[in-house]
Amino acid sequence: MSESDRAWYVYCVVRESADLSLSGLTGVDPGSHVATVTYKGLRAVISHVPLEEVGAEGLKRNLEDLEWLERTARLHDAILAGALDTDAVVPLRLCTMFTDEESVRRMLERGQEFLLDALDRLRCKAEWSVKLLADQEKIETAVREHESGGATAAGQSGTPGRAFFARKKAERVVRERARTIIESAARVAHDRLGLEAAAATLLPPQQPELSGRIGEMVLNGAYLVDRSRAEEFAGVAQELAEHDRRIGLELELGGPFAPYNFVPPEGVLTATEAPE
Repeated sequence: MSESDRAWYVYCVVRESADLSLSGLTGVDPGSHVATVTYKGLRAVISHVPLEEVGAEGLKRNLEDLEWLERTARLHDAILAGALDTDAVVPLRLCTMFTDEESVRRMLERGQEFLLDALDRLRCKAEWSVKLLADQEKIETAVREHESGGATAAGQSGTPGRAFFARKKAERVVRERARTIIESAARVAHDRLGLEAAAATLLPPQQPELSGRIGEMVLNGAYLVDRSRAEEFAGVAQELAEHDRRIGLELELGGPFAPYNFVPPEGVLTATEAPE
């Protein structure tokens, strides 16, 4: 493949001095090995990709191909997982590409201050994900069972009309109390996990059709955790999961990941030079 037939796919940026092992790694294009480009204390992890796949028309076509997207995301994440062995990594978004090596160096030069600051801030840290899923019906059933002698009994007394409205009121009370339990559990989980993290942020909940999970996602949190405290963080998550499971909530812990959600979006990572 000639220089004019390929683009440069960039996965992340690490320190130039980072002890980064790239042996045996292949890029998102199976025919290209992973390499690096350096500039004054920074090192970009890159591989080549065929221009026919990532040029304007090729990339538009591939972004609509779920199989291509899933494979590319999997290979992209595998490179980032290897980079996590270094002291810090600034991840770049999927399909961040440049026309040539000089373009990559210009990106490093342009963002040098931002990238060095981010690497300092992310040193010895990784991102963890916590998702809390609620089974509304199960929680409402638990509320009914707990209060079986109160609101439910009220619906069984008086005239049929009064009984009907009493049952409707009782069901509304059950829904509201179930909602309070769910929102309280999400708030407590985020607060407690945040105490174990260097930084925390809430992300928009994923819809079931996109996440592939059953139940309403009531917490989608990202937590920047010092690697020395990863065990403590996981322990708190496990404690919360055991408590919440008893009332119809499922807590999912994922990580460690590259810290995507703790790199400001207005940084140099948004400045790409997509190949034509």
